[in-house]
Amino acid sequence: MTVRLGKRYWLLWSSSSLAALGDGMRLVALPLLAYSVTDDPGNITLIMVFASLPGLLVGPLAGVLVDRLDRRRVIAAANVLRAVPVLVFAAFVQSGEVRLPLVYALALLLPVFEVMVDSAVQPLMSELLPETLLEKGNSRIFIARMLAQDVLGSPVAGALMAVSASLPFLVNGATFLGATVLVLLLGARPAVRGPLPAAVAAPGRDAPDRGAARVRRDLKEGMAAIWQTPMLRTIALTSAVLNFVLLVGSSLLVIYAKEDLRLTDTQFALLFSAAAVGSALGGWAAPHIVERLGTRLTMTVGLVAIGASRAGFGLAHGFWSAITAFFAIGTAWFVFGVAVTSYMQRATPNSLVGRVYATSQALSYGAAVLAALTAGALARVTSVRSIMLIGGLAAIACGLVAWRTTSPGPDRDGRNAAQEQGNGPATVGPNADRAERPELADDLNTQALD
Repeated sequence: MTVRLGKRYWLLWSSSSLAALGDGMRLVALPLLAYSVTDDPGNITLIMVFASLPGLLVGPLAGVLVDRLDRRRVIAAANVLRAVPVLVFAAFVQSGEVRLPLVYALALLLPVFEVMVDSAVQPLMSELLPETLLEKGNSRIFIARMLAQDVLGSPVAGALMAVSASLPFLVNGATFLGATVLVLLLGARPAVRGPLPAAVAAPGRDAPDRGAARVRRDLKEGMAAIWQTPMLRTIALTSAVLNFVLLVGSSLLVIYAKEDLRLTDTQFALLFSAAAVGSALGGWAAPHIVERLGTRLTMTVGLVAIGASRAGFGLAHGFWSAITAFFAIGTAWFVFGVAVTSYMQRATPNSLVGRVYATSQALSYGAAVLAALTAGALARVTSVRSIMLIGGLAAIACGLVAWRTTSPGPDRDGRNAAQEQGNGPATVGPNADRAERPELADDLNTQALD
């Protein structure tokens, strides 16, 4: 019998997709609105800097929060807290009182709650799905969010702004409220708390810590889970490096497309359409690739393919070679993303998934901030084409390092990650929670067959 993803998964999928549609509209409308206030490139670039700072500064704390509370309620509360400033901002836009500090404030505030949502979705996925369906579940959510945000959100934002500059933000607020209703329909579930790996659990962890001491302990547990699991450590570090080298190029993409490739505006837009098609293909194929190759080899191949595609883009001359490279980047990126996200959910005890994810993301956000701050300076000392090519070679190097720093052992796809730490029984992550609570395993399997 084919095991289905289940009704509760599709509610989470719908909530995530609806919020992503609103995000896509805002991500197009906000820079355009900022451009109407100032055409200074430095001021526009600051939007990216402010949007990346919350993930770097508060990401790990968000992970602590979602590992302590009902993840469903965290997502609902964070979506409401995202809706309020967006709707207030829409009122300012409607009244014609838009100022650059308001744009920066919105760019800075919303990612705080976005980090909470993303950090809560990861452990919630491992609660809703049996681990054999994690790749399939992640790929469906990744594809839906990409299509909603990048394919639908952009043209909808353009159409709404043609009517009124405030409309994209009003609709964005409404999508957050709709996403809140959908995630609340999941229904309550007792918090799942799996045992910590022996290498992570600190002596005396049962001591009654309070306040800041307890938060520090929780943060250390999240960092220890990453550092003491070779595959998780490699994923976190290579993702940060990859984020930096790709975002440096992305920050200069319009310059490269116009000055080096001589693309028209329509051709430039089609690059992103090609990447979206490639992403959908990569997301669909990822579960099958991971099943055949395992996480380690899939991650390595994905990194090398991303690097080769970006290097190919750096060597491109004209539209067709550029669009082919963008299609390949989108495909490889989604294969890599599905593989490493599913591994993290499977190999980490559910009580740590929020912290592990948020801490890893903090590294990537830090890389994004660094990329935004250094892209212009790098462009002054070398050509944009060289930056694209060097970024591709750096991504290939990440793939080779990932292969060398992880062992092929029994943790082929994360089901036996505990053994790589020398911690005895291999049952960790979702399995650990279910091994301790057989009734939860039965309940999850029953729901998966809905």
